[in-house]
Order: sequence, then structure tokens, then C-alpha cells
Amino acid sequence: MPSVEYADNPRELRNFAMLQWALTAGFFVLLFWMLGGTDADFPPVWLAGALVAIVIAGTVFAERAWHSVRPLPADTNARDLRGTAVGIFAKLTVRKLIFCELPLLIAVLVAFVTPYAGWPLVIAGFPGLLVLAWETWPSLRNTSMAAAMLDAAGAKSGLVESFLRP
Repeated sequence: MPSVEYADNPRELRNFAMLQWALTAGFFVLLFWMLGGTDADFPPVWLAGALVAIVIAGTVFAERAWHSVRPLPADTNARDLRGTAVGIFAKLTVRKLIFCELPLLIAVLVAFVTPYAGWPLVIAGFPGLLVLAWETWPSLRNTSMAAAMLDAAGAKSGLVESFLRP
């Protein structure tokens, strides 16, 4: 059976970013209360620092994800160019989502295997959720960075214009 083609469009990407952020935040709140909130002692400084460092590392990897984009050839059909650019942007958004989510999953693991209740979720969760929103939302910053990489060989992808609301 042939695979089904899905058209990537800006509305779907915005909805995807909002859904991922809401699901992650809801998951963290649920786990926070399930693990006892802040009833336990605050973790040692080295553990809190390690959790924040992991979030920072995920942010650095997410920021560098745009460098893996190959420019679109200048002779690409103009009709297909915008759709191709949005599809590439969607793939990069998922890649950035993975880089942002991994530190949060590590914090969940730490919360389950250490006696510090929900503190690891608070320590990594607040900055991690901010980074997740910053990196995955199709903002002018994110679309411009991707468009600069896609248009480097002379193509005019129109990626930024695709995400501007009419």
C-alpha cells in the first residue's frame, strides 16, 4: 500500500508546536503532583546544576539544528519551492523538539530514581518548557534562520512569507 502524502502548512506547524508544549506541560504538572510536589528536600546543588546544564546542552543542540539544512537549488520549480521549504522547516522543528524534550525526559527519570520528589521536574521543567516554546514556535526568528539557510544557493523559498498571517 502506498504511503499517504501529507501537506505541510503553517497552520499545522503552529498547532503542532502548541500541542507539544501543552502536552509536555500537562505531563510535567501531573508527574509533579504524582511524585509528591515539593514535599521532599531540595536536591543538592550539583544535581540542580546538572539538570540545568542538560537543559542548556539541549538548547545548544537545538540552536545548531538549523546548520544541517542544505540550501535549495536555485533552479527548483517555483511552484514547488514554498511547499518544499515548509516541509523542511517542519522536519527541523521536529528535530528541535527532540533536542528540547530529551533533557526534560532525563529530569523525569531523575525524579523517579531519586528521593527529591518533584524538585527535578521544577528545576528542569521551567527553563525546559521556555526553551521548548522558543525553539519550536514558528516565529519570525526561527523561520528567518531556516529561510536564510534554504535560500543560500539563490532560491527564493518564501518560507517567512508562508508563516505571515494574511
